Amino acid sequence: MESTVVRKEPSEKSHPQRDPLLLDRAFKARRMVIAGVSSDRRKWSNIMFRRLLDSPYDGELVAVNPARSSIEGQPCYPSLLDVPGEIDYAQLLVAREHTVDAVRACVARRVPVIHVLSSGFGEVSGKGPGLQSALIKALDGGTSALIGPNSLGLYSASHGLCFSDGCHFEPGPVTFISQSGALCTDVLAQGQMRGIRFSKVLSIGNCADLDWPDYVRYCRHDPETGLAVFYIESVSDGRALYRELKRLARNKPVLVLKGGRTPVGAQAVVSHTGRMTGEHDVWQAMMHQAGVIELRGLNDLLVTVQAWCSAERQPSGRSGDGVMVIGCGGGISVLISDALDSAGLSMARLESGTLSALEQLEPAARVLGGIDNPIEMPVDRLFTDPDKLMELIETSAADPKVGVVLLHLNLIAFSDLFGDDNLAHLDAICTAIRDVAGRIDKPLTTVLRNGDCGETTATLYRLAFKSLGSQGALDVFSELEPAVAWLVRVKTFTGCRS
Repeated sequence: MESTVVRKEPSEKSHPQRDPLLLDRAFKARRMVIAGVSSDRRKWSNIMFRRLLDSPYDGELVAVNPARSSIEGQPCYPSLLDVPGEIDYAQLLVAREHTVDAVRACVARRVPVIHVLSSGFGEVSGKGPGLQSALIKALDGGTSALIGPNSLGLYSASHGLCFSDGCHFEPGPVTFISQSGALCTDVLAQGQMRGIRFSKVLSIGNCADLDWPDYVRYCRHDPETGLAVFYIESVSDGRALYRELKRLARNKPVLVLKGGRTPVGAQAVVSHTGRMTGEHDVWQAMMHQAGVIELRGLNDLLVTVQAWCSAERQPSGRSGDGVMVIGCGGGISVLISDALDSAGLSMARLESGTLSALEQLEPAARVLGGIDNPIEMPVDRLFTDPDKLMELIETSAADPKVGVVLLHLNLIAFSDLFGDDNLAHLDAICTAIRDVAGRIDKPLTTVLRNGDCGETTATLYRLAFKSLGSQGALDVFSELEPAVAWLVRVKTFTGCRS
């Protein structure tokens, strides 16, 4: 790990190991201060403050602004030093030239966790690096820990805290920690649309004080974290990170998306957080030895999290690992078979009893395309009767050779067949898929093809995606490739649990 390490200067603060659950003072804050809140509703600080006021946050929210006595109907204090009572967590949105003083005030008030959202520090040239060093010096003599700077905020499902509009707070087992604030927004929004339930999301920025070993250690001790997912650009102590990742991976699955894998990306990291990234082959070796799963990009991150969540919902010790394919159209089934084989996956060879049961459900199936695996039938046969579709899926899934079911639907053919009734009929089909998914003990995914071929199919896709994904917590894809990637990951996770 030596080539990945950026050594701290002697003048920078070196802390002893802190309470591993210190970050609970932020995620579960009973009393939270926002310093630098503007009264101008166009400013980001005001938007963030209103967002927190409108959220289901169950603690007390306090504003600090020396020029105002109230903001958005809430009392406002001139300084952190003037805020009465204990403070669990402070977010600083003040101008960068005032941030050091705000940190000193937090230290004087013994605020456990300070989160600097302001930017313009180590990630920029000129005065930035010096100001970041001054932030660390401001912590001297106190017990406060600092997240950031150049950060976005946090999401806490259990306490209704968030940095973004439009999210829900249904708790889940996934914790995502990222050096990129924009990725926090993307992963939370896209993940929740796909049915992923998060426990926590945290934007950590430049890691001037708390660094990756601290965040990894927190996930190991946090009982609400079942799956730890990290977007890492750089780290100051690579050996410490390796030790913590290895300890965490012994108890919980760990996914890492490494930014700066190429020379161009590594240079972008310097301008993003102001730190060197290190050689990627060294990072890869470290992640492999630590026992973490390396991700290839944002879509791979989301697909892999979906696969883990799906595998966790299934009972362990299942015997079959073959794929059962059900859908309309012959050519696409051939392509799916090729794609599965190329990915190292096998089509399930159904037992004779299963084949007989399927033929009884659809006696004309052999004439229409087949009743083996894959089951290939026209749209009017396969998707006209929701109850029959449920029986086909349930009967197939009961075969001991089947480990997972893949259902694919041509939305163009669907819209042509059902015309003005297509929305209502698709809603009934989605309800049937959700119902049967709850009855079978094996993962089920759906590929909704051709959702980008005009307004009608786009509307159908949105309806099905919402019904199956965000409402049904099922895994839905618009293309075959991510569905196959999901299948590979599901096999990995279910294999680890068997």
